[in-house]
Amino acid sequence: MKSSSRLPFSGRQYDELLDVLYATPMDQNYWSMFLDKLVRVSRSRSARLLVLDRVAEQVQSSMKINIDDSAHQQYVDHFVNACPWRPELKQKPSGQLYSTYLDFSCRQNRFYQTEFYNDWARGLDIHHGVCGTVYQNRDHTVQLLVQRTRDHGPYHHVDTTWFNGLVPHIRRAIQLNLEAAGLRRRALAGELAAHRPFILLGPAGRVDYLCQRAEALLANENALLYRNGRLMFRHRPLQQRFLHSVNGILTSAGRDWRHAGDLLLAPRLGDQPLACLLSPLAPEVGRILFPVEGRALLHFHLPEETVHVDEEHVATLFGLTPAEAKVARAIAEGGTLADLADRQGISVQTARSQLKSVFRKTGTTRQNELAARVLKSPALSPAPPPITLP
Repeated sequence: MKSSSRLPFSGRQYDELLDVLYATPMDQNYWSMFLDKLVRVSRSRSARLLVLDRVAEQVQSSMKINIDDSAHQQYVDHFVNACPWRPELKQKPSGQLYSTYLDFSCRQNRFYQTEFYNDWARGLDIHHGVCGTVYQNRDHTVQLLVQRTRDHGPYHHVDTTWFNGLVPHIRRAIQLNLEAAGLRRRALAGELAAHRPFILLGPAGRVDYLCQRAEALLANENALLYRNGRLMFRHRPLQQRFLHSVNGILTSAGRDWRHAGDLLLAPRLGDQPLACLLSPLAPEVGRILFPVEGRALLHFHLPEETVHVDEEHVATLFGLTPAEAKVARAIAEGGTLADLADRQGISVQTARSQLKSVFRKTGTTRQNELAARVLKSPALSPAPPPITLP
């Protein structure tokens, strides 16, 4: 079998490959472009990037190039675990790729006798490959697989050395993808929480992120306990309800993410209960490489803390007139149209007409929907402290 010529460690092709790879955190569509360039630069037939569970047994999502959808689905459903190199790959150190021709006990003649080759790879003219784990965290294992035809010849040590020089870049790009997604998720959560302390939760109450105000709240709030990266309510029935609600929100992933959420009132000694509002935080639309994952958003309303709706901010956010912004503020702060009409010196009928216009511009149909929309917007801020005269 003929050997490959030396692959480029530098030059225009290699630089373009890295440029595309490091563009993936901003747009995951670039993963497909990266695999396409990787195949061409490495003189290969096809490539796949698999996101598996932590133990690398089930494919959760994937990217591929030069393999048709039907063949790829067959691989994901069955042949991924029929691959003769997979059991041995689990025992090899992660962070590098291995040649199927040189680095596994299943030699080429034996490979040609396997179900994997005869029922899947043979029809695709896949004879050789490099494969390995390029990234792992507590939830996922990411593996890269690149293939060659019989005419391409096997991957030799000079080839695996080239691929392994690329692996640290791939690992860093994946990490940047996850960090960028996390930052976007936190920004969205902060917007929805509307200046309230908030926490992002994963399964079983695992805390993915807590803002500074939430961190300060947990340090001084007896009703809640934050330990070993998990949030717990000290009141046992409330803790059970909390876990049930969080898991209910997260299991709605892949459907419509319209879980109703929950309101938990945590008892506090000698004070009003702490209102803990749970709601779904839907995953990003159009994510390609990593599986769809949302989070549960928990934000807190402190009964001793009053809030203020900024009319100018409301008007800017929703395109309201000054009069309509007053209506939106009144509804959000729990007022009535009659009280507003009396304060503004207008008829209740005029106030109702303004409310209908507010409904149309904010995409709501009821006063409670309007209140929630405004209270979850950046227009909500803590009320200014009262002025005290000397």
